[in-house]
Amino acid sequence: MADIIPNISIDVALFGFKGIKLEVLLIKRDKKPEMDQWSLPGGYVYMDESIKDAAKRRLKELTGITKLYLSQIALFGDTNRYPTRRLVSVLFCALIKPEQFKLIAGSDAKDVEWFKVSELGKLPFDHNEMINTAMLWFKNEIWREPIFINLLPQKFPLNQMQNLFTQFLGEAIDNRNFRKKVISQELVEKLNEKTKGGQQRPAFLYKLKRTI
Repeated sequence: MADIIPNISIDVALFGFKGIKLEVLLIKRDKKPEMDQWSLPGGYVYMDESIKDAAKRRLKELTGITKLYLSQIALFGDTNRYPTRRLVSVLFCALIKPEQFKLIAGSDAKDVEWFKVSELGKLPFDHNEMINTAMLWFKNEIWREPIFINLLPQKFPLNQMQNLFTQFLGEAIDNRNFRKKVISQELVEKLNEKTKGGQQRPAFLYKLKRTI
């Protein structure tokens, strides 16, 4: 087994929508410090693996989730962020559809569950700050990259995309301005197809123009 880098770790903030509520995935810790507390999945890095590979490995080991595109977004290095030693953590995040993944609590995790972001209490270490940092990153990126690719179907009416943005940003978005902005920034491509069925008038379908 490869040696562990003693002063570098990774943490992963996974977000998903269940209904209309934004939730984050947490594990129940199975070791000290903070035994039995809910925290972001994370852990050590091996000498012979990349930081991103470590994030994917620990996510699989702790939650059973695999094959995700993870974005590296921040570094946390306060001298007192971890109680037993100096530990720098690299934060990764992603948006997923919770219903597409079967959660399996693995090594160092007694349980794994989704929690509403709006109802989170105090988490161990600096994990509340990590979640806030990830939320801010998503809000800054939302108009530049199709980061919601995993939450939208292949084809969708623009109002579905707008509803998703509204839920995540937590604020109302003007319908006309939204359409103008996503089209001018070339986030979507209009298709020669319309919605079918339902009580509302058929609307044109779109697809994401760029991929991540």
